[in-house]
Amino acid sequence: MIHLGLESMTAVTVAGLMVIVIWLVAFKKRPAYPQALQEGWQSYIRQGILSGAKLAPFFIAIGYFSNAFDGSPVALALSKVVGPNLSHLSWGLLFVIPVVIVLLALLGIHPLVSITLLGQVLLTSQVTIPTLAIALALNVGGALSYLVSPFEGAIVLISDLADVPPTTVAIKYNGWFGLWFLLLSTVVIYFFTN
Repeated sequence: MIHLGLESMTAVTVAGLMVIVIWLVAFKKRPAYPQALQEGWQSYIRQGILSGAKLAPFFIAIGYFSNAFDGSPVALALSKVVGPNLSHLSWGLLFVIPVVIVLLALLGIHPLVSITLLGQVLLTSQVTIPTLAIALALNVGGALSYLVSPFEGAIVLISDLADVPPTTVAIKYNGWFGLWFLLLSTVVIYFFTN
């Protein structure tokens, strides 16, 4: 949809609505459709929208933090240092960005924070690759950090259920998949945006 000239947020919204409509039409032929639709709607209101309100302060805090960081001397200094040092990497940044986000996640920094800060620094520096490629690489880094960070809630839950340390689940069980995901994603982003 971005290639059709739609703004990115509009494209994401339209794509989401299309998926919802396609699923609703596909399931309409099933006999239990009206009851399932009503139960699904009620569940979405109770467990989706209303429980999502708990995360609102976190996202507001991230927004304030990123705005405060945007004009700070630290952001300007990082842009001056990062831009010239990373601009020679060019398309290699597609690999470096996710790795940096994963390393920060392994240190305990939440991916939303590192994506926000790293994205702001990269988009204001002299990086030569398209902004869409940077955004996709940031998304891959976020997905990878949720996959291999021993601090992630799902990893902790699985490690508790399997009675193994979180690092075993994150690195040993998810490590190879994460590495292949990184490599394939880098190739896909390169060909999609180049």
